[in-house]
Amino acid sequence: MKKFLSLVLCGLILGLVCPVGVVAIGEGTSVVEHIKLSKNLAKKAPTDIVQNNDDSLILKQYNTLEVYYAQDFNAKNAKVGDEITYLFKDGVYTTKETQVLPPATKLVAQISNIEKPKSFNRSGKIYLDFKYIELPDGTQKEVRAKIFNGKDFLSRGKLNALGKGLGSTLGGSAVGVAAGCGIGIAANAVIIGGFAVGLPLGFAVGAVAGLVTPGLNYKAKAGDKVVIQLTSDVNLEK
Repeated sequence: MKKFLSLVLCGLILGLVCPVGVVAIGEGTSVVEHIKLSKNLAKKAPTDIVQNNDDSLILKQYNTLEVYYAQDFNAKNAKVGDEITYLFKDGVYTTKETQVLPPATKLVAQISNIEKPKSFNRSGKIYLDFKYIELPDGTQKEVRAKIFNGKDFLSRGKLNALGKGLGSTLGGSAVGVAAGCGIGIAANAVIIGGFAVGLPLGFAVGAVAGLVTPGLNYKAKAGDKVVIQLTSDVNLEK
């Protein structure tokens, strides 16, 4: 009974000395804070923790962050080894307004592999190796991260690739919407009400063309957003 009371008393004393969210580390302290995220990302992010120490900020592993292309990118003109620069354009802050990364901080990635578009609507893929964060003062910090989309690569969606079939060509002959209308009109000349059947058929032909022709190269415009996830801690000195 005495041991139990002693444990309870120690717990109360520790609770008074170290409030929730604050951990004593030697002579200093470490406060747990949380990244300020958009509502949509906050629902998906597995963690949002920042460890605020006396002399450093630690972005914990699995944090999920939004970055933006610093310039236009087109995989058609890219090669393995090329670097892509992203921006934390508005910086990164905690819900307590602690600045973790200042605005215009860069994130640099290197292309590790490129898969070209393939037939049957398979779009090209870009694989990245994230290298470092560069602060506005030129300080660089090694970073390990991955694309946060469940695929670990960048690619244009199947709907984008399928849509190209509505205006693509096959063997030099148009097979998109216009050709579909032509099929409908030809059918109408033979079959009563054939136009109503022929028009959907035209769209189907266009869609099929989108499937049997190659997919799309990945491309993005400056300012387009990409979501990344840290695969290790990032230690930032104050």
